[in-house]
Amino acid sequence: MDNTDHSEQNNFSPLTVQEVDVDFLPIVYEIIRSVERDFHDNSAKVRESQDCSLKVLELQRKFDVARSQIKRLPGIEYNKQDQLKQFEILSTQLRLKRELLQRYLRRAAQLAVSVFFKGKEKISDIDPGKLNRFLVFLRKFRENLREGINDAKRQLKK
Repeated sequence: MDNTDHSEQNNFSPLTVQEVDVDFLPIVYEIIRSVERDFHDNSAKVRESQDCSLKVLELQRKFDVARSQIKRLPGIEYNKQDQLKQFEILSTQLRLKRELLQRYLRRAAQLAVSVFFKGKEKISDIDPGKLNRFLVFLRKFRENLREGINDAKRQLKK
């Protein structure tokens, strides 16, 4: 017999689908198995009948717990049309954010190229120590930019 914490049932915080307890099959199996048994002794029949009644009550309790948990799922109050409308809104938001991210990436790449070429023109005016520090900075910037672009690409693929 699986005991469920009643304090969890009384809590009205939203649940995820994975947290909903809908494991009814073991109890149903036990009920069917006890009904199929054929006892010749009347006292055994009475005892088994009482056990079966308890199992049916336990199944009913699990159904009630599952109903109360399902009512706590986020979005359960919406009908199909509302869910489709919300899905469409979220899909549009996702598409717009992806487009915005692509624009930012293109602009960052343009700025990086611009900085690189402007820096290349000024190299002749810089002393060698500053030039080495600048080249190290550019290499780090390039790596960070590549990582950012790769991260953004992975995000866009999701």
